[in-house]
Amino acid sequence: MDIKFNSLPWHDAELLSINIDRSNAGSSDTVAVVVKWPDGNCNNIVFNDCYLFDARMNFGVIAEESILEAICLRESNQLADIKRKWQPLGVELDSISCYRITTNSTNSQIDIYALSYSLS
Repeated sequence: MDIKFNSLPWHDAELLSINIDRSNAGSSDTVAVVVKWPDGNCNNIVFNDCYLFDARMNFGVIAEESILEAICLRESNQLADIKRKWQPLGVELDSISCYRITTNSTNSQIDIYALSYSLS
């Protein structure tokens, strides 16, 4: 588990935006989320070297998109599938993780499969 990611103050933080950057497709695929923390500060979290973005988001609810939890998963069936898919192409994805964000307001789930993330 990525302790730093998991230990961020996710509960009751607010998801403000999601940006997918494919301007350098295949070389630098990134997903950036802007989060407003419970203390009022905001950060941009950039997920680097993304291999899959899977989002089920529900809309129509008039409320801030508050976060229930966010966790970093190192093992799952989907992670194993991604590794299997890329292995024959000579791409080793031993360090890939699933960064999962689940929201309170709309019961949405966002899974970002990436090699790393940074916080700014």
